[in-house]
Amino acid sequence: MRDSQHIVGRTAAAPRVARKSIVRRTALALASVALCIGIAGGFARFHTHLKRSTPSDGATLGAPPKALELWFTQKPELAATSIMLSTADGATVSLAPLALSDASDTAAVVASVRGTLAPGSYRIRWRTMARDGHPARGTLTFTLSPSR
Repeated sequence: MRDSQHIVGRTAAAPRVARKSIVRRTALALASVALCIGIAGGFARFHTHLKRSTPSDGATLGAPPKALELWFTQKPELAATSIMLSTADGATVSLAPLALSDASDTAAVVASVRGTLAPGSYRIRWRTMARDGHPARGTLTFTLSPSR
């Protein structure tokens, strides 16, 4: 009789132990996932992103811009940076070689517009890379609609 009680007691405790094990494993898995997401998000903060631009994305301008200026979250490597300006039809507009507005970490990449801009829609395509070696790229648009 004593042996049967001992066995019954052991089988009753087994589901509790199994549940605790499952709960621990689930908690560990969730913590691991959260940690991975947090680390990945932290790395993303180190990559450069476009902070702002002149002209701004979607802007409607009354006069053609003399230059395109792009500010990034990190100082871009000028040798790995390109800016292209094109019309809605895809015709490329001539730009001067790129330059940094100053030597600071918050410098803008500047491309003076050499070509003539007629009224219409324009697309700015940019690509850059910061010291971390990760590339970033994007597209901005603006419309030139001089007042009459």
